[in-house]
Amino acid sequence: MDTSPAFLTETEFWTGVTVLIRNYHAVNKKIFACVFQKVIRLNEGIGKESDKYICESSNLTKVEETVGLGYKSSEAEIESVLYNLVANNESSVDCEGFIIFYKFLTKKLQNNIEAVGKIDLVNKSFTCRFKSCEHFEDYQVRFAKNVLATEILTERGSKEKGIRWLDFVLKPKLLKWCKNARLEELCSANSSTQTKSLQLIDLERYNELYKLLKTKYAEKALEYWNNAKESTDPLKFIYEDIAIASYLICLWEQVGPPTGFADLGCGNGLLVYLLTEEGFNGYGYDVRSRKIWSYYPRTTRLVVQTIDPDKFELPAEVDWVIGNHSDELSPWIPIISAMSSYRMHYFLLPCCAYELSGAKFLRRNTGISAYQDFYTYLNNISEKCGYITLKDRLKIPSTKRLALIGIERTYSENINANQNESISKFVEEERIKFGNNISGRDIKLRSNCEKVRNCTQIDKNILDDLVLKIFKHLLTSGNKISKGNDGAFDKWQMGARLRMSDIVKCLQKSDLQSIKAECGGIKTLLRNKHEIFEFWEGDFVGIRKPKPEMAKVKVKQQTVKKRPCFFKEYHPDGCPLASEDCTFIH
Repeated sequence: MDTSPAFLTETEFWTGVTVLIRNYHAVNKKIFACVFQKVIRLNEGIGKESDKYICESSNLTKVEETVGLGYKSSEAEIESVLYNLVANNESSVDCEGFIIFYKFLTKKLQNNIEAVGKIDLVNKSFTCRFKSCEHFEDYQVRFAKNVLATEILTERGSKEKGIRWLDFVLKPKLLKWCKNARLEELCSANSSTQTKSLQLIDLERYNELYKLLKTKYAEKALEYWNNAKESTDPLKFIYEDIAIASYLICLWEQVGPPTGFADLGCGNGLLVYLLTEEGFNGYGYDVRSRKIWSYYPRTTRLVVQTIDPDKFELPAEVDWVIGNHSDELSPWIPIISAMSSYRMHYFLLPCCAYELSGAKFLRRNTGISAYQDFYTYLNNISEKCGYITLKDRLKIPSTKRLALIGIERTYSENINANQNESISKFVEEERIKFGNNISGRDIKLRSNCEKVRNCTQIDKNILDDLVLKIFKHLLTSGNKISKGNDGAFDKWQMGARLRMSDIVKCLQKSDLQSIKAECGGIKTLLRNKHEIFEFWEGDFVGIRKPKPEMAKVKVKQQTVKKRPCFFKEYHPDGCPLASEDCTFIH
């Protein structure tokens, strides 16, 4: 570990502290989120008076009594003071700092944890102490002589463990924030683009509900998955959909429950199952069924149906449309909602980017990420549909976690017909302009038969010819790898390692034509032939060195030796392994 001091400017120190005060969960995996219960501003002379209580965890309740009620403040004011300190190197003249009363929401612990933090602008430090807690150590970070100093203030647990946490978790993370946090991202009040996580719902209620639903359904959903022998990763989908279900339920508790919901492009149907089991009336629609569908209770209503936006009609009782990673349907979710009924609401969590025509999304703004560009486009569609569009960031195991929510409209119900005409005109123009050679009156809908695109459906003779051509090119290229000194391999040619781009150049257009539509193309083909080729760092490909069986286990020969040995047949030096050591037929 690098033990050299970390030199900072005071501005950088306060930049890191600004991030730390609301992101303790980023340095403690047992914490889900930090909630500010109360903030008290320390005007001149008050800061010292509070110190004698803050230094003793047992007296945290005395802090509020000491500083009085006349100095109540807010998270926004903390952000404003620290933002001015970072941006302009100045703070309010009479402000010595802030005291923050925290509630830390735990992931697995039974109870949430209360704590108090003190931002000391005079002594340039931040202190955090926990109330009646044996799980975490009190700590302090401070700016001293242009160095970031960190200290554990208690010894509740192992001192060695606390020091490791300081050195390997807190300090590196804080230094990263000090050096890399962008000024405009420090405070929500000074950012027009930043979306904070779970800002539209009650964090504490969400955390408790998520833990409850996880206990109730995670094991059962995994059992369904295993019984159905689904090929996708169950843990990602199960915990992600439990989180989305928890979010929707919390949202509906605040804005009113749905009469009915419709999940368009529901995929495995897990979200529909969870919401139905929690007492909500709804449907899931998808272009094809999944194996897991048959394992859900009959109350989980899943419908095989192609969603043609021009013709699809929602059930009469539905007043919420859900688009959860709905791919080609994502840009249509606000439109279907708006044109179905004035009282229709929607929730959209977009993933893959598509136009209204069904073509791949054409970038509008290359100055931002592709995902942000698509998200902005969806927000524009929502606004064209007349929704007051709400935005939120979910906490799910996915990089695509920005949600759009439409509940209220910008216009009154009596002009709804005129608004629908305006939406229809907008849709027609978009489909023509960004149709990508698809007729303006048509929509490229997903087929109900999922096409296998992993190079396994191509004629075997074509694949074999390509594999042999690439193998010979690697074998005869210059810069051959040294042959080593391990017996049979002393004279065995290993050929060269080449970049994928160089391998593609050696092939003719006719060679590539047959697999151009396959996911991954040539790379997928070579990965499928892993007994012949291997990938190296930097996208290099080489010939794999044959290896004998690592363990001499008794396995029936016919279950191992199913195919002829490629190297024995095509390598100029044959296979370097003896017949009994090779897993292929000699």
